[in-house]
Amino acid sequence: MDNVALEGEKVRLRDWQPSDIRSLRDLLDPARPWHKTNGPYFGLPSAADTESAALKLTTAESERPDPRSSLAVTDLSDGRLIGQVSWYWESRQTDWRRLGLAIYDERYWNGGFGTEALRLWTTYLFSRTDALRLDFATFSGNPGMIAVGRRLGFVEDCRFRRARRWSGGVHDAVVYGVLREEWEQMNGARPRSPEAPPHHP
Repeated sequence: MDNVALEGEKVRLRDWQPSDIRSLRDLLDPARPWHKTNGPYFGLPSAADTESAALKLTTAESERPDPRSSLAVTDLSDGRLIGQVSWYWESRQTDWRRLGLAIYDERYWNGGFGTEALRLWTTYLFSRTDALRLDFATFSGNPGMIAVGRRLGFVEDCRFRRARRWSGGVHDAVVYGVLREEWEQMNGARPRSPEAPPHHP
């Protein structure tokens, strides 16, 4: 299967490589500030968790899934690894996919890198599946992720008010989603190519 590489103006999304392991070990370090906004209430990973996650992502697979479940986010200008996009089943039985985005390297925050990465990822998943919607879940303590979603036209589908007590405060839990037809209207319809039928992994 061909490698996946999606390019924008700032970032490239690509398949993971064994050479990413060293950078990942540093970027996943519990001391990194991204842990404070990316579901911090689930707890910080241990050293063993970090090593396991890094190895799982970078171990070469003889046959990668289609669509990919995760891609590395890199700086287009120099190839530096800066984050990850992913998706998982919120409900496989009902074909409901949920997105993930993490820009691990704080030097790339507030520069449009996360917005472009999520745009490329959303377009890729709509082109490789017949999903009716895509969404992501976060909390009001992560204003950066909320801003990314709004900037791309994701709609606040759900807000659980005062749902999470955390770090001395009380936060809302929120879900932002976009429908296929909304995405195509905002970004231009991109019909699937004949060699790329939708997949249901």
